Amino acid sequence: MAGTSFMATSGGGGMGTSLSSQLPRLTQETELQKMLSDERMRSEQHKTNYQQLKSEHSRLQDEYMQLQNEVRTTIEESRIVQEKYKTMYDQTRQELAERMAEIEDLKTKVISPQRLEILKMQVIEDLEVTYREKYQKQEQEIDEHRTSQNKLRYELSFVKSEYEHEKLEHQRILEEMKLQCETEVSNLRKERDSTINRVQTECSQDSQKVRVLQRENAQLHLKLKGLLSELEEIRSEREKLGLDSDSVSRIQSKQLSENVGVIKALEAERESLKKQSESLLREISQSSDEHNKLTSRIHDLEKENMVLSNRADEVSHKSKVDLTNLKMEMLKQRGELERERDRLSNLVEDLQTQIEINEHKIRSQAQTLEEKEREAVRRVQAAREEEFHKMATIESEKMDLEAKLQEVERQKIDQESYRHADQQKVEDRVRAISNEREAAEKELLVYKTKIQHFENLQDQIERERSENSELKSKVHKLESELSGYYSNEQETTDQNIKLRNQVELLKEELNLTQEQLVKIQNNHDRILSHTRGALIEERNQLHERLKELEGRYSHVQSKLSKAAVIYKKYKTRSHKTTESLRDNIQILEAKNEELDLEKQALKNCVPHEVHNRLKKQWKDLYRRHQEFRAILLPNVKHVAIGDKSFAVATLPQDTHNLSGEFERQHQEDLRLLKTRLDQLDNNQRQQLEELHDIAHSTLLSDRDLDDSREKVDDEKLSMS
Repeated sequence: MAGTSFMATSGGGGMGTSLSSQLPRLTQETELQKMLSDERMRSEQHKTNYQQLKSEHSRLQDEYMQLQNEVRTTIEESRIVQEKYKTMYDQTRQELAERMAEIEDLKTKVISPQRLEILKMQVIEDLEVTYREKYQKQEQEIDEHRTSQNKLRYELSFVKSEYEHEKLEHQRILEEMKLQCETEVSNLRKERDSTINRVQTECSQDSQKVRVLQRENAQLHLKLKGLLSELEEIRSEREKLGLDSDSVSRIQSKQLSENVGVIKALEAERESLKKQSESLLREISQSSDEHNKLTSRIHDLEKENMVLSNRADEVSHKSKVDLTNLKMEMLKQRGELERERDRLSNLVEDLQTQIEINEHKIRSQAQTLEEKEREAVRRVQAAREEEFHKMATIESEKMDLEAKLQEVERQKIDQESYRHADQQKVEDRVRAISNEREAAEKELLVYKTKIQHFENLQDQIERERSENSELKSKVHKLESELSGYYSNEQETTDQNIKLRNQVELLKEELNLTQEQLVKIQNNHDRILSHTRGALIEERNQLHERLKELEGRYSHVQSKLSKAAVIYKKYKTRSHKTTESLRDNIQILEAKNEELDLEKQALKNCVPHEVHNRLKKQWKDLYRRHQEFRAILLPNVKHVAIGDKSFAVATLPQDTHNLSGEFERQHQEDLRLLKTRLDQLDNNQRQQLEELHDIAHSTLLSDRDLDDSREKVDDEKLSMS
């Protein structure tokens, strides 16, 4: 009895050590599964980000193609404009060549002074009209460009004001979103702390209840050990009675087989003995049936107790695991929200930097435009001043030449009048011709000088014409420069249009980011509402489970009280049966003296040594099986009591003396197996410890580990 009690007590310790060795593996497997789920979520997020980047890349490529097409169209338009200007320039050159040819034709012709004046006036008027028209057109175009530039400046200032207003609104919305997120996070933290405190209080209450149950369970185990010891005594007595009854039945069967003739004479005695043996067998069978029923009831009650304790532990473990999962999910969601917030803040910062860069570009371009406009105005003013100065000099020279021509014409008129007077007086002055010839020769010399002077004046006029042609070329150059300025202005307008498009695109991107922020906020609100609903549902379920467990616990206590009453009844019955069996044993001992002679005859059929030898072989095989099982589950052994089995500790291997070569080989195989299993166990423990350190540093806290250890200890106690 002492040995059996020691074995039963050591069984719980063996199961505890096995469960303590399996606990870190289970915790590490759960941590690895969580890490795998996190990595899967991250991979899915990377996939979604890759798809988004791919779509954005395709969109940017399309925009780049569109910009290239626009650049091509602008290049073609600039080529067309250049060709138009080239054709205009060629036409003007042809017109100038034709006019120069006409001027040369007119030079070849005899030109009267009046006609010269008329032609000069016409040419001057034509030139002035053309230049005035061109000047007016240029001024109109400059005014139009100024108005368009002012409009663009006004639009740019309006767009800047709108952008600043939208920027302020965006900042305000972001601040409101941040405040909302912070308030929600603070509320969630408060709820988490309250739930943790509640769960801790509930766990402390559950642990107290479990300790009370463990104490009661230990008391019940002690009672069961006493009952088992009594049952083993009854079983030994029953085995003795069974052996005696078996020997009696064998003796009777052999007597019947060998002494058929004697049976007829001894039928009355045999029938009486049969009746007695049948009554004894019935009583024994009834007692064994009652014993089996009681043992089955006890085992059923123990099983129900174990099942209920396991369920309670499972419920507590599930609740703690669910809480840890909720904590992990909250941490994941918080990390995802922080990542999204960082990503959005980075996007906003990038957009702000791009907007600042674009603003700086716009300012620089506006400054360059203003500088170019100033330079163009300066150049135009300088060209105008030069033209006005040259025109003034030309006009002054023209006035001088006209005065000189008028004097020459007056002289010619005077000469003609003198000639007419001379012709009239020639007849009167025939005599004085000789004297007058000398005067005429002198006058001819004077006229020759005057003609030379006139020719010089014509040369000066030609020079002035060449200067006019040079001035025209300069004017053409100025026109080309003006066309270049116009092209620059067109480029600036195109750049302004592009900047407007960029500003519109930035506005669209801002709208999209605002919509995305609204969507993210809605998703966050939905997730929070779902998590809150799930937490409330889980709380209600846990309360219901606790109520059910309390009801089951009260039911189990009532069953245990009933079982104690039944056990007392069974004990009284067993005492009665033992007393009746003792009486029967005394009767049988009296009859054994009569049956000694019959035993000698029964030794020939089944000797007792063979039976003992087979029993020893069966025990050796069962012991080997238990040793092999003990290697897989160290220090744990199951002993059968009736139809049930109980876990007990095995004795050390040194106490068992094995004999034979087969047993030695068996022991060597077991030793090799044990060393291999120990090596595997050490390697697995080292790997699990490394993984446990990594996972412990990232996921679990010391409190969670203490809770898991307490759970495992509770499970050990419940399993024991």
